[in-house]
Amino acid sequence: MQACSHPEAQRTPLFPAQDYITGDRFVIARCGACGFTVTTPQPRPEAMGRYYPAGYYGSAGGKRFPKVMERLQDALYGHRAETVQKLNRGRPGRVLDVGCGRGLLLEQFRRRGWEGQGTELSEQAAAYPRDVLKLPVRIGTLDNLEFPAGHFDAVVMWHVLEHVSDPRVALAAVARVLKPGGIFMVGVPNFGGLEARSCRDKWFHLDAPRHLTHFTWSALREGLAAAGLHERQASGFAPEYDCFSFVQSLLSRAGLRHNLLYNVLRGRGAKVLSANEAGRLQIALTLLLAAPLGMLSVPATLLLGLFRQGATMTVWAEKK
Repeated sequence: MQACSHPEAQRTPLFPAQDYITGDRFVIARCGACGFTVTTPQPRPEAMGRYYPAGYYGSAGGKRFPKVMERLQDALYGHRAETVQKLNRGRPGRVLDVGCGRGLLLEQFRRRGWEGQGTELSEQAAAYPRDVLKLPVRIGTLDNLEFPAGHFDAVVMWHVLEHVSDPRVALAAVARVLKPGGIFMVGVPNFGGLEARSCRDKWFHLDAPRHLTHFTWSALREGLAAAGLHERQASGFAPEYDCFSFVQSLLSRAGLRHNLLYNVLRGRGAKVLSANEAGRLQIALTLLLAAPLGMLSVPATLLLGLFRQGATMTVWAEKK
């Protein structure tokens, strides 16, 4: 399948957005050619490094976030791996984690007896899972790595599909490498949720231009169905993403430095903004307001997730 180029004549602009790291300006638009909502103009692949500074992935031996957050994330990854295994008739198999990041989810599969394989786009991104967790990680995109057809019992794209220019190509590649009956777990931000609609360019998960495609429930389901991937289970709540997004989006919407809390919480070797980009008053106000908003975020995001209006969407689908 040929990737959509999102021709300008078929794009309907929705609103402008600015990258909080570089200051570059973009427009969020609806593409009439492929039907998806996309970031435009989309940077060329060779230019994307500009938007991923050295600290983005964290240092190879360090932490990206405070220990308590990483422990929570680890527990949630374990639950998601268990869900995949349950849908795979309760037994382990071969799993491919596309865009595996630090490999923490892939490690949860390995602990349950799965044969794991990860992919990343650069040697820098693959350093932690390879060097620290000793996981096999190949460099490249799913459609050019040429894994055998029908090779995997499960494929995971955990908050990766939004980084893809044309999801149709990626989902077709997922379906090709999955065995019949294989399970695909995908998590993406919910562009159609109340938080996204209220905060627009201040929404934490918009993250242009790193996020190239923006999904609603209907767009995600239509994309899965077109690739022959049929929904088995879905969730509108991912605590570690939703609660933080609620707090950070409201802080940005209130006029504080965009994504400042996100940068403050990142480990020493994982900062993406320099110390002088926000004054002490901004940092103090951010931390002062974060505590009450954090307490409010739990009931608020649970309620939003119940009605599929939260910040994220997770679908477990099966290849028929």
